[in-house]
Amino acid sequence: MQFFVKAVITGFALSLGAALFKKVAKQVGLAEDDKASEQVRRQDGATDPNLQQQYS
Repeated sequence: MQFFVKAVITGFALSLGAALFKKVAKQVGLAEDDKASEQVRRQDGATDPNLQQQYS
């Protein structure tokens, strides 16, 4: 039971920390650019419009 309580408290603390980080990330200068994540999605092979399959 004590392990479960510690796990719940830890999960709550991590969730609260993530929410606070999202609030202050831009002010601190640690926010990621949305364009960078968009570029990664464009480079994904599954969504590449120039990807061609060759049958042997």
